[in-house]
Amino acid sequence: MKIGILADTHDNIHAIKTAVSFFNTQDLKYIIHAGDYVAPFALKEIMNVSAKFIGVFGNNDGERMGLQAVCKNLHESPYDLILDGKHIVVTHMLESLSKRSKLNTDIIIYAHTHVPEIKTGLPMYINPGECGGWLNGRNTVAILDIMASQADIIDLSAISLDKG
Repeated sequence: MKIGILADTHDNIHAIKTAVSFFNTQDLKYIIHAGDYVAPFALKEIMNVSAKFIGVFGNNDGERMGLQAVCKNLHESPYDLILDGKHIVVTHMLESLSKRSKLNTDIIIYAHTHVPEIKTGLPMYINPGECGGWLNGRNTVAILDIMASQADIIDLSAISLDKG
């Protein structure tokens, strides 16, 4: 099973549309957003993904009621789920996890730093970086193949999407 991962979209509609277009070409089962949508209009664009959506709130998501009106599958961070038999914890800020929440966890998805990072091992750590690109000028997301325990960072500015 393949999962698309993004975070820190920060209302960048162009970057969100690019990510959604990319994800919709990847045969993904789920899209996981690790927080910081910011406003409901940005989340509405993300809801155009063809895969099932799961998200957590970030520290810049002040309009939570408006965001939940757009999508009911938003959760407080950290959020635990099981996909393909793997225990996954999704959080916005890695510092918010306790040592106990890392036990018996296969994959930790986090954000907040705006820096893409993948650390293999148990648990595997995945930070897709910032989709919004406001801080470092790169619009990055990640693709995770759960069964292969393989994740890749994708720089959306480096790929060409057919708009036709």
